[in-house]
This record gives sequence, C-alpha cells and structure tokens, in this order.
Amino acid sequence: MNTRQEHILKELIGKQSPVTGEQLAKLIQVTSRTIRNDIKEIDKLLEIKNAGATITSIRGQGYQLDVTDEVKFKHFIREVVEVDETVPIEPEDRVHYLVKTFLLSSTYLKIEDLADELFVSRSTLQNDLKDVKVILNKYQLQLSKRPNYGLILTGKEKQKRYAISEILFRRTTVIVDKFNQEEWLLPNEQMDLIHQIVLQQLKVVQLNLSDIALNNLVVHIAIACRRIKSQQYVELVNQDENDILKKKEYDVARSIIHEIELSLGISFPTVEISYVAMHLLGTKLFLNNDGTKLRNSFDKDILITVHKMIKRVEDQMQFGIVDDQELHAAIAIHLKPAIHRYKNHMNIRNPMLEAIKVNYPVAFEAGIIACQVIEEDFDISVDENEIGYIALHFGAAIERAKLQTKPKRCLIVCTTGLGSSQLLLYKMRAKFGSQLTIIGATELHNLSKYDQDTIDLIVSTVPLPESINIPHIVINTLLGANELEKIEEMLDSENSPVIERYLDENLIYLHLDLKTPQEVIEYLGNELIDKGYVDKGIIESVLAREQAASTSYGNLVAIPHPLEAQSDRTFWTLATLKKPIDWSGNKVQFVCLLHVANENKESLEPMYKNLIRFVDDRRMIDEILEEKNRDSVLKLLKRM
Repeated sequence: MNTRQEHILKELIGKQSPVTGEQLAKLIQVTSRTIRNDIKEIDKLLEIKNAGATITSIRGQGYQLDVTDEVKFKHFIREVVEVDETVPIEPEDRVHYLVKTFLLSSTYLKIEDLADELFVSRSTLQNDLKDVKVILNKYQLQLSKRPNYGLILTGKEKQKRYAISEILFRRTTVIVDKFNQEEWLLPNEQMDLIHQIVLQQLKVVQLNLSDIALNNLVVHIAIACRRIKSQQYVELVNQDENDILKKKEYDVARSIIHEIELSLGISFPTVEISYVAMHLLGTKLFLNNDGTKLRNSFDKDILITVHKMIKRVEDQMQFGIVDDQELHAAIAIHLKPAIHRYKNHMNIRNPMLEAIKVNYPVAFEAGIIACQVIEEDFDISVDENEIGYIALHFGAAIERAKLQTKPKRCLIVCTTGLGSSQLLLYKMRAKFGSQLTIIGATELHNLSKYDQDTIDLIVSTVPLPESINIPHIVINTLLGANELEKIEEMLDSENSPVIERYLDENLIYLHLDLKTPQEVIEYLGNELIDKGYVDKGIIESVLAREQAASTSYGNLVAIPHPLEAQSDRTFWTLATLKKPIDWSGNKVQFVCLLHVANENKESLEPMYKNLIRFVDDRRMIDEILEEKNRDSVLKLLKRM
C-alpha cells in the first residue's frame, strides 16, 4: 500500500458517512479514475489480509469503510499500514526522508547511493535535493559537495539540533521510514529513562514545567545524546551564555546530566550542560512559597511590553480587558522565557495550535495583534506556536470579561392585560435571569414615557412603530420554544441573519483561475477597492496578516483578512477557485476574505462562530464549489 492509498484509507476511517470519489480526488489532488483504481487495490488488500473490513461503493453517495471485526482491522493497521512501506513513494515524503537522513548523518552521502536507496533516478533525486536545500536553508544549514565523496550537511551544531527538533515535532502526517517516529533518536527505553531522570531532578528543586515543556526538554536532551555519540558538539558559548554558569538552572542541568551520564554511559562536555540549562531558562517557572508577588520578579521592559500588547489588542478589538491584572501577570510569566527562547533560537511546539485557530479565532487574532508588539520591542520574529499560546491567555481574559458584563436592560411591551404581562415577565426572568435585567412591563401607548437610553432591548407581543430604534423582537404571549430561541439570538447580537448581514451577492466570485494565495488576495482586494468597499491599503494589510500566520484552516478553506480595518463596514467576500491551490501547506479552493469594521462595537463571537460553522461543513463547501451562479450560493448559505 503506497502513501496515497494510506491517505485514502485514513480519510475513509475518519468518516461516518460515505465520501465521494470527487471529494477524495480534490483532497489528494489526483483524478477520480486514480481514486477508483486505488479503492479497488485497497479493498483487494483488505480481503487478502483478512482485515475485518471492506470498502462499499454506494451508488450516488460514494465510498464507505465497513469494519466488521475491530480487532482484525486494528491488527491490519498496525502490521500493514504502519510498517509495510519502508521506502517513501511520494516526492514530499522523499524530501522529508532526505532531510532527516542528512541531519542525522555525520559523513558524506553519495547521490548515487541515495538514488538506489530510494529506487529513483539520479535526475529525480537531484530535483528532490532542490527542495531539501530550501528546507535546510530555513535553519541556516547547507549541503556542501566534495568531489568523489558526495554531500554533507554543514552549519552550526545548535542550528542542526534546532532543525532536528523542529522536524520531529512539526511533522503531522505519518510517514514511515527507517527512522521510526518513536525511536529514530534513541530507543524507547532510553527516552523513558531520560524522562524519569529529568522529572525526578526537577521535583528535587521544585522547578515546575508544563507537560509540553517537559517533553520538549527530554527531546532536546535526547538529541544531545544522539549527537554526542556521533562526536557532534555545540559550539563554545558566548559571553551572554557564560552568565548561565551563575544561575540556578545550571546546577539543575548539571544534576540531570550527571544522572544521564551514569545511566547511559555517555560523557557530556561542560558546554552541553550549558545547552540544557539554556532550555531550562526558556521554560522555567520556579514556584514561589506563596505563589504571589510575581510582579517583583519581572524586568521593567517585560512589563512595559505586556501593557502595550494588551492596550493594542483593546484598541483594535474592544474586549474590556485593559485592566485585567490576571492577564498582565499571565502574559508576563509566559513572555520572559519566550524571549529567551527566541534570542537563543530554541523552538517550542504547540500541539493545540490548529484547535486554537479553529475554535478560538477571535483570541487567535488578539494573539497576532499582541505579538506584533513583541516583534517591535525585541526585534524577533514570533511564529504561530507562540502566537497560539499568547492567544490562550487572551481567550481566558475575554471569558472573564464576559462574566463581568452587565446584563442587558429589557422592557416588555404587552397589550393583553396585567396578568399576561406579569406571566411573561416572570417567565423571562426564570429563563434569562443573569443575562437580562427586566426593568418592567408596559402597554404600547405608554412606551414613550421610557428613556430610550436606559433600554437595551424590547420584547413585545405586538409590532412596534418604525420610529423605535432600540433592538426589539415580536413574540407570542405564551413564549414558546421558537420565541425563546429568537430572544437568545438577540442576546448573542444576531438580530439579523448572518448571511444577509455580512454578505452581499456582488461580493461572490466563482471559479476563479488563480494559482497562488497572493494572486487571490490581490484579485479580491482590487475588486473591493474598485467597488468602494475599502481603502487602497487592503492588499498590503492582508498579505502582512498572512505572513504573521497562515489563514488556511484545512477542509479546502482559507479565511484571509487584514491586520487593520480598512473601512467602517464588517463584511465577507467569497471566492471559489477552478482548482485547489497550495496555501501554506494546505490545499485551498474556497476563500472567504473577512473584513471587520473600524468601529467594532458589536460582538465578534457570533459572527466567527457562524463563519467557522459553515466553512467546517465539508458537504456545504463541496456543494458551493460546484455552483456556477451567485444566487445559488446565497441560497445554500441561507439554508444553513
């Protein structure tokens, strides 16, 4: 089973309903005919291996995996899918294989030998090496050639280790090669031993690390063990790093390394101890006796940056969080070791990144805005992993702000008598107690006696005059389930349907023949400028936002948007493409360019919630991609 067929099988495993051949073809970027042939091959293999599963073709619906024996099928996955293929087939997998090969080799490698190992021609391998060089160059590493010897990786040892760690952590697809995911650094028992030693020594000195930071430290030590065995050492430390010798982290690192030396029989030079101490400095949080007085331990520069971060987010997004002291402390605690990591080129992994981007898009945008301040103040480039962690702190602050938000002031207008109006009043108080302050019930003719500035919402049993500018809703006196839903929508600031509110038909573009994200952004940006929706800076602002963090969310969808508002309107612009394009590693064929207004006094949460809900619906996306006129697209979206 080749990598493409594994991909198909994994897609079918993850779906509860049939998947069409066209959907699979778009996702994997092959023809429907190739999908049909691969499905036959997979189903044949399932039968030969007695895998306890078959692939059923359902007319008009697609393919579905039917598992009849879970035990047999899991055994098949372990024995066939995960270990059957030792040689990568697809170009992307060969490149990944070659990158790891060069990173872990301390000798020259000949092109002819690599070509034979991968069962490809010399010219194919040379094409793959072009991509390999691009990846290695990101880490300031190069492939140096020596006649009659071959190629060898050159560059600083610290950068090599950084690259090894990045590639180990960031690879998300399962590519099986001679470097097993768990054992390509060290055998599992040695990895477990390092983990135990690190944990034990940290407990002795009461040094508290998150699970992710602990795992990162273990991997970095494992990398050091592997490199030391090959007699590859980090360079001599500079003057700044010499200061590490005076810090508590150095003593902790020395204890950890001493135990590992005894257990694994490896001798660590002094410079390697400093290297481990640097990682402790980049992840540490020593526990105070009472957990208080954190502010005294922060540099003044850190506190100034934190204040500027929160203020900039508040200025642009208006969350009401500028005085949240818990937020100030949380970001300050995170920021000090984060800056140390960046200055010393030490990576950190965020396994929650994609979930944060999809489930907390507002907080993630706040993280991007805040991290611009870090880049300005400390002259460093902040990546998506760090943005994701900063976003979590803002997400918590946003939720705290919601708890402190005063309930909306509601007036009930009822014309059917005191009894029914009082019944309605008490029923609403019981249902919406903390969300609404019901200031009273009145007849329609007495409505003018109330000051409109003291009312946020009117719930009425009769239609109100057009002169009433206060948000209002007309309901049945009995307040049934439908009426309750209407009021809940009002409280979520959804007082008009999302599609009608944010999407104009003339901002829908179908089957565009564009090849890159920049082409898409420039095309849609120019359309918005020509139609007078935005200022001329829209394209540059969207591209700058894209550079900060990709807006491709998988599922063939990207949601680009500007860093700063370019008009006083909040709206969407939709576009479908003739063919999927590569958008920062994800295939994209559906684009929603989102613009949030300058004066954003409405809650963004409901809009984002609805936007994410429909772009996460793969069937909806596939239907939209097939449509050829705007009206049909609008009907599909409104149906949702």
